[in-house]
Amino acid sequence: MKRVERHRINPFSPFYAMLRGFCHRSKNLYNHGNFLIRQTFIEDGKWLRYGEVDRLLKANTDYPDYREMPTAQTAQQTLRLLDKNWASFFAAIKDWKAHPEKYKGRPKLPKYKPKDGYFPLVLTNQNCKLKDGVIRFPRVFQGFTVKAIFAS
Repeated sequence: MKRVERHRINPFSPFYAMLRGFCHRSKNLYNHGNFLIRQTFIEDGKWLRYGEVDRLLKANTDYPDYREMPTAQTAQQTLRLLDKNWASFFAAIKDWKAHPEKYKGRPKLPKYKPKDGYFPLVLTNQNCKLKDGVIRFPRVFQGFTVKAIFAS
């Protein structure tokens, strides 16, 4: 069974700016990965999969998007979501070729997120721990905790 909790943080919380910054970095990483995939697809007709993009961004010292994420797992989850978006694009292209009447036009490549935008920050059970009904985050979150809704 999967359990997911979504919490909205009050803008007046002292942790709000920190969490917004992490979500902005997540968006930057998404756009950087999307740029690499789009350029490779347009120029070579090849689809860079998650593993290749992860390896390229991890090694890229000019753009520290990957290393600025709170944990490596959050960076990887952002890139996995990007890979899912590209998989959906290719599935839509395949379906469009078989049944073009279902669509208004050819499906488009996954777009970039707005420059001043945000992207979800995905935290896994490897990042956060549930203890005494409280979700505890890694040290980089500076003591941020949340009371769990579905504590068991």
